[in-house]
Amino acid sequence: MEKKSIQKTTVLKYSLTTTLANIMTDPGDVPNEIMNKAMEPGLGVAGPQVWAYRGVDGKPDTPFQLEICQPIVEAKGDAGKFVFCELPEMTCITEIHKGPWKKLGETYGRIFGEMGRKGIIPTGVSREVYHTCDFENEANNVTEIQIEIQQ
Repeated sequence: MEKKSIQKTTVLKYSLTTTLANIMTDPGDVPNEIMNKAMEPGLGVAGPQVWAYRGVDGKPDTPFQLEICQPIVEAKGDAGKFVFCELPEMTCITEIHKGPWKKLGETYGRIFGEMGRKGIIPTGVSREVYHTCDFENEANNVTEIQIEIQQ
């Protein structure tokens, strides 16, 4: 667990309301579509995909806001069904999760437990940065969890 400052980032973004129970199905093919859009001439992929979460309480059926974001070099042209925006700068607690996404909850539990013991207060915003995605062998997945904290 490490405290880190994340700089603002220009992204293509798609927003939806979902639940933890439906997080694997509600986005549909948006992650692939947004990556394809970012690879169009003039935009340029500038890093791994980021999913930003607002209002997650850990319960499977509580609705929350999910933003699927693809960092890009430059926001220009037609964004299609996506929008150009900037993910704001944030100070966060971060940890690398290696392995299947179905075990992310365990990593979140450890982070929140340690934050509680140290008196670190979250803002309710978190991000996941998907550094390595291996759909055939999930043990190879590398996901950076970023939990925004109050200053």
